[in-house]
Amino acid sequence: MMIEIYGQKDCKFCRDAKVFCRMRKLPYKYYTVREDITIEEFKELFPQARTVPQIVVDGKHIGGYTELEHYIL
Repeated sequence: MMIEIYGQKDCKFCRDAKVFCRMRKLPYKYYTVREDITIEEFKELFPQARTVPQIVVDGKHIGGYTELEHYIL
């Protein structure tokens, strides 16, 4: 399983998603919007997204932090 988290600095839910993955020893990659990817790339990947984090599990977009918890648990 590979989890990709797209977020921003100072985002509580982005931080929570990383902690969630670390506590469960789930492999993840974290991408900071405007640093690791541009806002244009983010919008291209997630055209309907209005918030961060946006999370992808094994290539499938699942949504945000709450959706990650439900998906894993």
